[in-house]
Amino acid sequence: MFITFSRSKLKILKVVKTAPVLWVGVSLLSACAFQPELYGTPQCEGSATYSAVFNSTWSAETHPNDFPDKAHFSELIGATHNSEVSFWSVGQKASAGIKDVSEIGVNRKFIKEVKWAMKIGEAGSVVHGPDIKQASGQITVDFQVSHKYSLLTLMTMIAPSPDWFVGISSLNLCENGTWLANKTIDLKVYDAGTDDGESYAAEDKVTMPKEEITELSSGMHNENGVIPQFATLSLKLTSLKQ
Repeated sequence: MFITFSRSKLKILKVVKTAPVLWVGVSLLSACAFQPELYGTPQCEGSATYSAVFNSTWSAETHPNDFPDKAHFSELIGATHNSEVSFWSVGQKASAGIKDVSEIGVNRKFIKEVKWAMKIGEAGSVVHGPDIKQASGQITVDFQVSHKYSLLTLMTMIAPSPDWFVGISSLNLCENGTWLANKTIDLKVYDAGTDDGESYAAEDKVTMPKEEITELSSGMHNENGVIPQFATLSLKLTSLKQ
């Protein structure tokens, strides 16, 4: 994947596929005012602070086939940004930063990619949370979004694995001019398309040429090609600043 950036106000828009998510438990904070519509879309006012809880349900009981030794998740990593940049999405090819996160759980290149997007006005901040040292567990990270950077991208490596991860891509926390009060997402499992390994502990085998990011349907315990729930991400609005 090339991370898609756009610096010009007059530009050809590139259509990018977005990763599907299953979500429940959405409610809106109706008291939040909004700015006049921009290009037909109401914009939220000010900034909003959220708490994100990543809850892993992955275990030898939920995913018994070939469950790996020392199963864990890498540090939660992502960004707040606008629609001018997509850090990862189904149908795109992984950047160097996404490749490193999904293959070895290292964030340095991805953070550089986010900081470049910040420099050119397409991202607001890096979102960086702790890891989960065992398969099942829970971690929390706080972050802030604004009317200018209302999208959230997050990911964490499933470890060990060839290049598998869970996450969300370009989730908009502003809907119809209102900051979401809470939202819970059933996270899907993705293949970064950079390693041909077909099992958790497979030896490194570089995918040449690099393939597109896809939703994973094999290589781990699945039921008719559907992988049981791995983890959820719960977002809660904690404060507003006008």
